[in-house]
Amino acid sequence: MIKTFLSTVLLGSLFLTACSQEIQPGNTPREAPLARGLTLLTLSASQIAGGETFVGSVEAPERGRVAARIDGRVGRFEVQEGERVKAGALLLTLVETTAADQSRAAAAGVAEAQGALAAARARLDLADKTLGRYRQLFAKEAVTPLEMDRVSAEQAMAANGLAAAEATVQRLSAQRAAAATAAGYTQVTAPYDAVLVRKEVQEGSTVMPGMPLLLLDRQGAWRVRAQLPEALTGQIALGAPFSVELPALGKTLSGTVAEVLPAADAVSRSFEVKLDLAEQAGLSAGLFARVAASYSQKSALLIPVAALLERGQLSGVYVVEAGVLHFRLVKTGVRSGEQIEILSGLAAGETIVSGGLEQAVSGARVEE
Repeated sequence: MIKTFLSTVLLGSLFLTACSQEIQPGNTPREAPLARGLTLLTLSASQIAGGETFVGSVEAPERGRVAARIDGRVGRFEVQEGERVKAGALLLTLVETTAADQSRAAAAGVAEAQGALAAARARLDLADKTLGRYRQLFAKEAVTPLEMDRVSAEQAMAANGLAAAEATVQRLSAQRAAAATAAGYTQVTAPYDAVLVRKEVQEGSTVMPGMPLLLLDRQGAWRVRAQLPEALTGQIALGAPFSVELPALGKTLSGTVAEVLPAADAVSRSFEVKLDLAEQAGLSAGLFARVAASYSQKSALLIPVAALLERGQLSGVYVVEAGVLHFRLVKTGVRSGEQIEILSGLAAGETIVSGGLEQAVSGARVEE
């Protein structure tokens, strides 16, 4: 009986051992998921503008301040900051000005002087007629020389009075014209097509002649003002091509040297270069820019911006390795249009996912 029991236990143990070798719970292999609808791109090196980059800023062709020409109070602004205006457009109105009072006073003075002028003409006309009659009487010896001298003097005084009245009218008319011109300065208009950058005063503010009212950027070809080291003095020619990167807009534009300022700054040891930009749409003054000489080329690895994934402060792409997707962190450089330079993390000849990123998962197999 004991032998039979031991045999049964031994056979059961052997059976369990055999079963444990064939079935391993939790270690059953799973096939990796298949990623479909991906667009793949095999990388190759490209030539881009290379060499050292320099810092610059976008600026309008001309920035100017509109100042008050007369004293008064700011009544109402007709435009808002950032708004485009045409030459001659009304910007603001000044009220409670002394120019209007002076214009009315000058007009009244001219009217009074014209009345005095009419009276002087009448006196001279009477003096001329009287002198004519006395001359006839004097020829007939009907009046004395003394009386003739008196009438002649009165006629001369009337003539002088008329000349003085005419001069007064001319003087006051000029004052009236100047006062009218000054009164016209209550309407502040745009001197050229521009963008209103900033209001220098507020509605209701009291202003005096010469006080800034508005800051305007003239419309026209945009420029970039860049600072180059003085070591490049004499090496930058007019018309030389430059690439201009605008990180805020994600654009890289073409520019040409329009002006080189010969004097270098003694503090920064740099000199200014102004670049004319080929593209104008969407730009605004003050944008940060990086410029580099286009004639200096370097080999770089470029990928589509759409292939780049941002995860917090890190950037990465999906790389295909042996038919399997892997997410890899990369370091980016200059952006050029819809492409961006990769400084590290990728190499020419590797394949990345450039489209259908929403289907990409690390570890997924790529459908050939």
